[in-house]
Amino acid sequence: MSANTAAEGGGRISACLVCPDAGLAQALRAAGGSVDQLEIVEEIRDYESAASKAARIALLDAVLLDVGSDRPRALTLLKILMEASADLSVIGLHRANDPETILQCLRAGAAEFLSSPFPAQDLRQAILRISKRRSVQVRPTAARRGKLLVFAPVKGGSGSTTLACAIAYQIRKETQQRVLLADMSLSAGVIGFLLRLKTQYTVLDALRHSSQLDEALWKSLVVEHRGVDVLVAPERPEPALIEPYPVEAVLEFSRSLYDWVIVDLETVCDNLGMIAVNAADQVNLICSPDMPSLFLMRRTIPLLEEMGRARDQVRVLVNRLHRRSELSIEDMERIFRADVASTFPEDSSGVERAQREGATVADSAELGRVVRRYVCDMLGKKPKPAGGALGAFKNLLGGA
Repeated sequence: MSANTAAEGGGRISACLVCPDAGLAQALRAAGGSVDQLEIVEEIRDYESAASKAARIALLDAVLLDVGSDRPRALTLLKILMEASADLSVIGLHRANDPETILQCLRAGAAEFLSSPFPAQDLRQAILRISKRRSVQVRPTAARRGKLLVFAPVKGGSGSTTLACAIAYQIRKETQQRVLLADMSLSAGVIGFLLRLKTQYTVLDALRHSSQLDEALWKSLVVEHRGVDVLVAPERPEPALIEPYPVEAVLEFSRSLYDWVIVDLETVCDNLGMIAVNAADQVNLICSPDMPSLFLMRRTIPLLEEMGRARDQVRVLVNRLHRRSELSIEDMERIFRADVASTFPEDSSGVERAQREGATVADSAELGRVVRRYVCDMLGKKPKPAGGALGAFKNLLGGA
């Protein structure tokens, strides 16, 4: 093992190989012979035997699981293993790079997926990522662990970024606690542009240096703006990350520094989005009232449930709702088969003014007032009337 590999990896990975396919097992063993960090301590030829030994297997670091010989049984075994130990890393094995199988494995909790003939470099990198993730898991839990809220549109143009920004700054106003606004939309992030922020560092720098993060380095990565720390997206579109470890590490580190971490995602359906969703305390799905957006909301909610998110962890937010919308809240809830947590009005003038000024939507704007009520309700606070004595008087008159 090279010095670099030893330094990056953090120790050997003990694994069980569960593989009814003898040819696939032979190919894996041949590839594993050149990966010093991997130690296959047990081989099991059938899924039922592995299920009966789940408690013992869960004491290991990883499982190399043949998911192609009998996919339903393999996925059932994967579920049993994840229930036995959430820290167990499962690598799915298959004779082909099948997209449907990959997605099903990842949804079920697999950490990696490899296809035959198992290039030694691919196996080595997978084991290295598992080793890194385990080094994160054994770190002492920080005294502070802020609440992580993710915001994601089910369809582009739903105003998800506008809501994420407005809610982040409103939380800061109402609590005076530490708030991070992180733009993790790697190919379409615009928070830095909207807020006129100037920085040479982006979320990619945080992800690329996740293993070296400390408070001093972090301060150079974020930009303070009106009391909120902002981690911006890259100016140029970047390929989506395929390694889960850096995203997990950055999110956990940020939670040790902040009371609230607000993450703006491009989607929940790519790898980065799925990782953030799995880590989140609350997932806010945003749609607009047009029919394609409503359809995609109905399709996305079951996906999150398949990923293990409970209904009370998912909040459906309908944005840009017109006063004279033909659909009622009840109509939309029937479409979604889920409750609508809140609606936000169409406020083109308020949003456009904020964009011109490089700010979030003003509290005095129609959208700003609704955001404030939403945040206060989320915090369990009663909003104070705006505008001093005049505002209180208007409040008594019903806002006239």
